[in-house]
Amino acid sequence: MEKTELAVFSNSLIQTFPMINDHPDIAGLLRDPDILQCLGQALSAEHANADITKVVAAEARGPVLGALVAKFLHAGLVLIRKGGRNHPGSDIRITSGETWAGHEVEFQSRSFDLDKNDRVLVVDDWVTTGNTIRAAKDFVIQSGATYVGASVIVNKAEASTLDKLGITWLVKFGDLV
Repeated sequence: MEKTELAVFSNSLIQTFPMINDHPDIAGLLRDPDILQCLGQALSAEHANADITKVVAAEARGPVLGALVAKFLHAGLVLIRKGGRNHPGSDIRITSGETWAGHEVEFQSRSFDLDKNDRVLVVDDWVTTGNTIRAAKDFVIQSGATYVGASVIVNKAEASTLDKLGITWLVKFGDLV
């Protein structure tokens, strides 16, 4: 997706983003088949030439979006599950800093899902504090892979967080509310 096409898509999201009780509704966004068809390409647009080999996505909605991006990039998908969930073979535990909800979250994944040859893009629906993406980045680095950056639909983070974590985004929260 070229920059102009990406800008048009992002503007269309701003105009049509479903809202529930004045809050952007990611689940409602996924319900739209036309938007769903474009999300993988749009979320990967800034990284299309970065030789991504794996997409890492954290629960809850990250894996849905990660699968769309991985398919578009012809990359594998690696899941990061929340602590206490069934994830056979999980041998890495990472605790995030405080998330948007005001508490830390324990994540689990498997060291054998990545190796030193992997170039990884982290995908999630939203960024506010950056701590879920930071935890995913820590997992990538612990696994010996290369963290390339992250991509989200909604950006509600500080510019310094976006810069430190190399996060690209489709829409700003402030443009939706």
